[in-house]
Parts: sequence; structure tokens; C-alpha cells
Amino acid sequence: MPEQQLRLPWIDALRGLAIILMVPANLSPYFVEPHPMWFRILGSFAAPMFIMVSAGMIVLRGDRHHLTYYLKRGGIVLSIGVLLDILLWGILPFTSFDVLYPIGLAMPLLYLLRRTETRELFYISVIIILATYVLQALFGYHEEVLEVYFSELWLPGIGRLLQSWFIDGWFPLFPWLGYAFIGALFYRTLFGEGVGRSLHFVTYGIVLTVLGFTLLFVPLPFVRSIADGSILASRGGYSEIFYPPTFAYVFASVGVVLLLSTLLRRLRFPPVHSILAFFGRYAMMVYILHQVIGVWVIEPALAAAGAETISSGPLFAVVNLLTLGLIAGICYGIELLKRRRHPHSLLARVLFGR
Repeated sequence: MPEQQLRLPWIDALRGLAIILMVPANLSPYFVEPHPMWFRILGSFAAPMFIMVSAGMIVLRGDRHHLTYYLKRGGIVLSIGVLLDILLWGILPFTSFDVLYPIGLAMPLLYLLRRTETRELFYISVIIILATYVLQALFGYHEEVLEVYFSELWLPGIGRLLQSWFIDGWFPLFPWLGYAFIGALFYRTLFGEGVGRSLHFVTYGIVLTVLGFTLLFVPLPFVRSIADGSILASRGGYSEIFYPPTFAYVFASVGVVLLLSTLLRRLRFPPVHSILAFFGRYAMMVYILHQVIGVWVIEPALAAAGAETISSGPLFAVVNLLTLGLIAGICYGIELLKRRRHPHSLLARVLFGR
């Protein structure tokens, strides 16, 4: 596939939008509760976008690399998640299950399945999503996420550990691995002959979004929703609407990603594209840096002020803008360095982009 098709501005912009939405969502423990519903909803679409784009790029670029490349790349992504757990949060890795874990695990798997028929990708996605609710029904969903701090000196039982991996960690394999297959399916279909000119994605996006939000907010028998209180308002300070993930959330999130993808593909405002695409090119650095700033800057600043959380919405917005501004400055410095010395190692490309 030609290089220009591999570096599409709207794909970078979609990834950039995902990571920008992820920043306030991940800084939400520093924001006084309860969080506004609009804030909870916006932050809830960052992870699906991030995972679907990461998976979709394997479909586009898979034939340019070998399995070893994706084993290494997935291993690097996993290692970054492990290091964040150890060095930043002080917790035993592979217990709470960071969003980088399913992304890293999905990379070699999707490479092996990149030539799978479109309908088979669809079937795999459906099976993973359905299995999510079967597992929740059989084994339950813990309100408290499993986090084993090094200071606590204890190890969870294998059953509880497996449940965290597959059912109720922050980003368990079910359903989040399903989003990777949905992303692969989406990109495979999107770049199919003639499909890009159709309005199918707009139709699917609208139907899924309306259906998802209806199921989320209209109380219906046997349907877990925000309306009946079965979705947690907050989990460890985080307030996305996927604790636990439901059919309604999956429908809404996939629909929103389809609509945003269509919008960004058609958008004709280069400044918007360039700002979002800039953050998209440095998505991994943004992901790392905003968490570091939260722990090393925001948290000590709150402690010095004698506060546990930011009680003002406008002040929290300012903190997020300053965080994004600082990160943008760091990434721009990296951009200048890259112009002098292009990153060649795979680790450097994962961290700093191509």
C-alpha cells in the first residue's frame, strides 16, 4: 500500500482526539465528585478510539512487516504499561490491567489474522462482546478494581487475578480485545474498493449511537443502564460509563467512532486537523506524560494547597489546558530533534512516532 495511504491526516487526527479526551478522563480523580454526565460521556470514548485506531493500522501496514516486528512492538507497548504500573503507581503489573495491555497483546494476534475474511472478523468481535456478558453473569463484576501495591506484600489468588484480566480490571480482555477486532473490521471495510464513497458508515454510526444512548438512559427490563444505577458512577475516582461495559456502551461507543471517523475524513479545516494530528503522532508520549504530570505535579500541588481534589470545574479545565500545553511543548521539542535525527529504533518510533 502506498505510503500516502499509510499516513492519512484524519487517522492521526482521530488518534489525537482520542488522546486529548483521555487526558481529562485520566485526571478525573483530581476532580471533585460527582462528575458532570457530559464529562463522563466524553471521556468514555477515548479508549475505544485509541484501541480501534491502533488495531486498524495493523490492517493497513501488516504486509510491510513480519510477525517478529509486531511481537516486538506489542512487547514494547506492554512494557510501557508495566513500567507505568511499577514506577508511577507502585503496583504489581498485570493485575489491574492498563489500557496498553490489551493493545500490546492484540498487535501480534491481529497481524496473524490480518487476512481473515471480513465476516469472520465480525464474528470474532461479536463472540468477544457476547462472552463479556456471559463472564460477568457467571463470575460477577467487582466494584473495586484489583490493585496490588508493592507496599502491601500480598499476592492475589489465581482466580481473582484471572477475573481481573478477563472481566473486571480497568481494561480487561473482554470486551476491550473485541474493540481491536472491531477496529480491524472497520479499517478493512473502510479501505475496501468503493466503500469509502458510500454513506454506510454514517448510517451505521447514527443507528448504533442512537440505540446505545437509548439503552443507556432509558430504563428497560433486563438491560443494565445508567438509568437503573447498575453502571458505577465512579470507580477509584474515574467516572467513565463503562464500569462495567454493557451492550449499550459498546453500541454507543462504536457508533460514535464511526461518526467521528466520517467527520474527520470530510473535515476541511487544516488547523483543526494539524492540531489533532500533532497530538495523534505523539499519542504514546501524551499518554505517558499526562500521567506523570498528574502524579508528580498536580497531586503534590493539591497536597501543598491542603486540598484533596479540585473543587472548581473551570479551574479543572485550566489545569487540563496547562497540562496539554506543557505536553505539546515537550512534544514540539521532540519534533525539532526528530528533524535533525530521525528515530530509527523501534522503541524510539513507538515512543516518539515516525
